[in-house]
Amino acid sequence: MGAKRDSKKNFYTPYCWVMPLRGIGERRRYRNLAQPFAAHTHDHYVIGLVEEGARTLTCNGRQVDLGPGDLVVFNPGDVHACEQCSGGVFAYDSITVDASLLDGAMLQGPKVTNEEAKEAFRNLISLISAKDEAAVAEGVLRLCELLLADEPEERPSRANNDAAEHVMAHFCGHLSEPDALEALARREGISPYALIRAYRARFSITPMKHLASLRVECARRLLAQGISPAAVAAEVGFADQPHLTRAFKQRLGTTPAAYQRMAMEGK
Repeated sequence: MGAKRDSKKNFYTPYCWVMPLRGIGERRRYRNLAQPFAAHTHDHYVIGLVEEGARTLTCNGRQVDLGPGDLVVFNPGDVHACEQCSGGVFAYDSITVDASLLDGAMLQGPKVTNEEAKEAFRNLISLISAKDEAAVAEGVLRLCELLLADEPEERPSRANNDAAEHVMAHFCGHLSEPDALEALARREGISPYALIRAYRARFSITPMKHLASLRVECARRLLAQGISPAAVAAEVGFADQPHLTRAFKQRLGTTPAAYQRMAMEGK
């Protein structure tokens, strides 16, 4: 696949390419990126290999440096953001894996040095390119087996943890019209400031940023079903389609319309 060259500006323009993987998730390929990615989460696993460029990644409050050849792994719910830390551009190949396939298993991450796992990822990409669905399914399970964490990561218990959990559940059930933060805090019997601190301690992200991330994930699923971006924006609670587009591109590196086209073409 050749990069898209902008002759007027004399540099390669960034793009994201998405291909659905039946019964598994998606393959997402990024090229020529310089933009930062805002803090966000996914409800699925993400496994990717850096091919070009250097980035600073923050995952669940931990900062790591990424470069070519690094394998990156996010578990469902991991809060992550990254930005370029050199003058070059970023290239990254990845797959997503539905959470249900691994039954809640915890994978190593966010940066993995296991050479066997890196080779398994490269082999999996070759199988995907060959369009061998049965072999791809086996390759995904093999890769995830190599990435299983020795022990589940335990998040420390914190004050007002229950309040944070309740607010997160409220967001999931009321994406388009959630109650105001002040009302949610009052319901939990704590101050809004205490609620924000508790939420950030529990989920490594503030409530409003997490709400935007949850909305983008819901929007992604609806777009893949063929629902128009304008209708999706209204359905998940964005003010309008441009608002959805900005939030979507900040977190997934492509526009809702482009993502939908690629997702639908692969079905």
